[in-house]
Amino acid sequence: MSAVLRETGAQDAARPRRVLLVEVNEDHTVGGSYQAQFDLARLLDRREFEPVVMFYQENIFAQRLRELGIEVHLFEAQRERERRINETAGRLRRLMKMGGAVVSRRDFLRHHRIDLLHLNNHPSLTCDDWLPAARLAGVPCIVNAMGEAPLEGGVVRGRLLKRYDRVVAISDHMRRRMLDLGIPDDRITTVHLGLDAPAYRKRVHRSPAEVRAEFGVPGDRVLAVMVGNVRRWKGQHVILAGLAEMAPAVRNRLRVLFVGAAAPSDAGYEAGLRQTVRERGLEDVVRFVGGRQDVPDLVNAADICLHASVIPEPFGLVVLEAMALSRPLIAAASGGPAEILTPDSGILFDTEQPAQLAGALTRLVEDAELRERMGKAAARRVEEFSLLRNLRGNVQVYREVLGLA
Repeated sequence: MSAVLRETGAQDAARPRRVLLVEVNEDHTVGGSYQAQFDLARLLDRREFEPVVMFYQENIFAQRLRELGIEVHLFEAQRERERRINETAGRLRRLMKMGGAVVSRRDFLRHHRIDLLHLNNHPSLTCDDWLPAARLAGVPCIVNAMGEAPLEGGVVRGRLLKRYDRVVAISDHMRRRMLDLGIPDDRITTVHLGLDAPAYRKRVHRSPAEVRAEFGVPGDRVLAVMVGNVRRWKGQHVILAGLAEMAPAVRNRLRVLFVGAAAPSDAGYEAGLRQTVRERGLEDVVRFVGGRQDVPDLVNAADICLHASVIPEPFGLVVLEAMALSRPLIAAASGGPAEILTPDSGILFDTEQPAQLAGALTRLVEDAELRERMGKAAARRVEEFSLLRNLRGNVQVYREVLGLA
């Protein structure tokens, strides 16, 4: 090896590894996967790893990352071209499009000198484009297991799912789901999501009294808040069913805010929820407030926080956020929340049994001391899911996959 090559090799080994973090969601909503990607990108030690972030659509997290000086790319134009081909082309051209998609992603990885590809969401969403692109570019590829996704594609897709260098499961529940898909155990690492609880508390800017005044919630009413995009699997309809099961005298002491946006594809579901509110006479109890930028203020104003996902929640950052603000929780007894909450820090219920939810709500509405005890226990429990622990887990995966461990 010449002296020039030796010097170049030494410089390359010393430079930070460029990690491309890709968020593939494109339904015009943002959620926990965006927050997790944002936190990881901003906290990586730039001396070791240089984050490069890609989104399929413009969003608030893209702007926040730019403000931090992090390199951000949008794949929106490319995705629009690919959608048009899918919608109008014949089978042969669609197959050619698949090949073109792989090539465009391979070229991106090469052009931007990416050393490691870290995909968000679910292995099945990226195994037929980004994964083969990474293989062609000679770039290690890891993927988060953050939710459920369709598994069309038969044998070929099943084989591709097993080809990731590592699958990062964000909960024990998701680890079990990946094993069910046939992904080898030694290719899966569990890294629970985390929250910077002190930083989240600093995002509270208004007093509970100010928030309650905005929404016309009297001081003698118990305010319950559910944070989550309005879509069926998040379970807003479960909350309405539980409210209907409550004794009217207790229910009338409640005010419930649904905080979250509905994607165009979920407009029918939201319309059905509003109709249910009217039919069951819940207009004075329930209010839909849409997507908000001041979610911490609303959570902090709540006496109770609610979670009701009918499909097991992959993790549930909203649960940690409520706990960080010492809010008592009622949550679905499946998925991530069942791993997070302890009996003293929250109440779990079966989403197919609205009477259980009604009973839990009644207990908390009628017992302010229980709400306070549970909130304090939640604030202690949230420390077990720190953002630092999540960062360390991801960095360890990076080092192992890149042969740096």
